[in-house]
Amino acid sequence: MPPMTAVPESTDITLREGLDGLTPARIATLYRRAPLLRQTDNADQLQQAFEATQLVLSAWQADRLIGLARVLTDGVQVAYLCDLAVEPDVQGLGIGKQLINEVMARCEGAELVLRDSNLSTGFYEHLGFQPIENGWVHQA
Repeated sequence: MPPMTAVPESTDITLREGLDGLTPARIATLYRRAPLLRQTDNADQLQQAFEATQLVLSAWQADRLIGLARVLTDGVQVAYLCDLAVEPDVQGLGIGKQLINEVMARCEGAELVLRDSNLSTGFYEHLGFQPIENGWVHQA
C-alpha cells in the first residue's frame, strides 16, 4: 500500500495504514523507547494483537518506524485508542498529533477513548481530549 500522507512538519515522514513493514521486533523496540507501558516480550502475542486490530497507522522516516497508533473500533459508535507511541527523538514534531488526526478521520462520528499514563496527560488535553471518571477495568 503506498504512503497515505506526509506529516506537515516534516516532508520526509509518511503515514501508512496496515501492517506492512511492522514486525514484533520493530513494534517492541518503539514501545520500549517511547516509552509505552505494554508487554513486549512475547513476539507471537504481539503479532496476534496487531493482526486482530481494526486500525493500525504507522509513521515512517524512510525505512525507520518512528510512530504508531493502534485502534479497536466498531467504526460507528466507539473507537478505543489502544496504543500511541512516537520515538523520543522526533517527539514534538507533530507526529503523534497527525496519527491522532488520522485516527479521528477514519473513525469519524465514533467516540474516541483511551487509557493514559501520567507521562502524556498534557498531550491529550492539548488535542481536546477530556478526562473521564466513569470507567472500570479488569486486569488480565
